[in-house]
Amino acid sequence: MDKPASPRPLADKGSGLKVETSLARVPAVEGPAAADDSRIEKKMRMSTTRERAENEYRRALGLVNQGRVQDGMAVLRGALSEDAGHAGVRLALFGLLVEQQRHEEARALLQEALARDPAQPQFASRLARLQLEGGDIRGAEQTLSRAAAAAAGNAEFRAFHAAVLQRLTLHKEAVTEYQAALRLVPQAGVWWMGMGLSLEADGRLAEAREAYQRAKATGSLSVELTAFVEQKLRQLQ
Repeated sequence: MDKPASPRPLADKGSGLKVETSLARVPAVEGPAAADDSRIEKKMRMSTTRERAENEYRRALGLVNQGRVQDGMAVLRGALSEDAGHAGVRLALFGLLVEQQRHEEARALLQEALARDPAQPQFASRLARLQLEGGDIRGAEQTLSRAAAAAAGNAEFRAFHAAVLQRLTLHKEAVTEYQAALRLVPQAGVWWMGMGLSLEADGRLAEAREAYQRAKATGSLSVELTAFVEQKLRQLQ
């Protein structure tokens, strides 16, 4: 019996060109196409990591809402191990730690994030408040300063920074920050009052009086603060 003929490579009948069908012999892709594949694979891994962290974040919130706070915190820590850059996870865990008066852990949690990227206003402002509560006014100001460029359009952040500068008796700098905050939110009476205090401390009495007048004119001050501002206006007559 004749042996069966060996299979021949497929060919283009018109040209006689043989077409290789063995995958083992297909050359590896190099150059731009390979780089594109690598970027796509990396993007898919990052997407999957973020999705896992997001799912764990939602599960943790559900546990906390059920009263299972410790379980929720454990899940949040796991989510951070998946995606350390997930701001929602970190802020949720921070809030729970503060509620439990675990301030050292809460500080460390934000310091870890800010060590990687100091220009994160939402973390910096919370850490600075904890530092203030602990009496570290200078540390709070340094934390805020490192995030200041990223918070240029954040009125609350800039007014808070102004108040911290004021507590350090850096009144010129405080006035600059209050002015920036008030350009964004001109009806904030408390900020006008704060700026008046720094202007007065800096010897700029006419400007201080005007700031107190603006504070009163907003109509947003409490009864006690209104009385305080009126007293200041009488003193500066």
